[in-house]
Amino acid sequence: MSTPVIGITGDATIEEAAALMLARGYTTIPVFAETGELVGMLTEADLGRVRFAPDLRFEDGPEGGAMTGVRARLVKQAMRPASIVVPADTELGELASVMVDANLRCLPVVDEKHVVGIVSWRDLLANLVAR
Repeated sequence: MSTPVIGITGDATIEEAAALMLARGYTTIPVFAETGELVGMLTEADLGRVRFAPDLRFEDGPEGGAMTGVRARLVKQAMRPASIVVPADTELGELASVMVDANLRCLPVVDEKHVVGIVSWRDLLANLVAR
């Protein structure tokens, strides 16, 4: 897994997130609450949707629904919930299965609700080559 974990808060702008992801070479970045709790993941695909299909996600709309024609401006309006995480002691085979089944390119690794790393396909491939 990759450490330390570099993330962003939900109140950051989409432009700030895109700049950070580009500078670091990330395809996905974790989104943290001010308290440090993982609340979501922002992907390149999410950024593409914000740019080219602005009405797909906007959490501040009536009843939390989408507002047609409104472009997300903040990370929290475009991110996906962090619904899948794995504990630090997860076996590599199980971790790969979770990523394949959920169609994920990376997965947060947690220890007692704190993100301690991110595992990507690149990390799994590096492990395979090192064997």
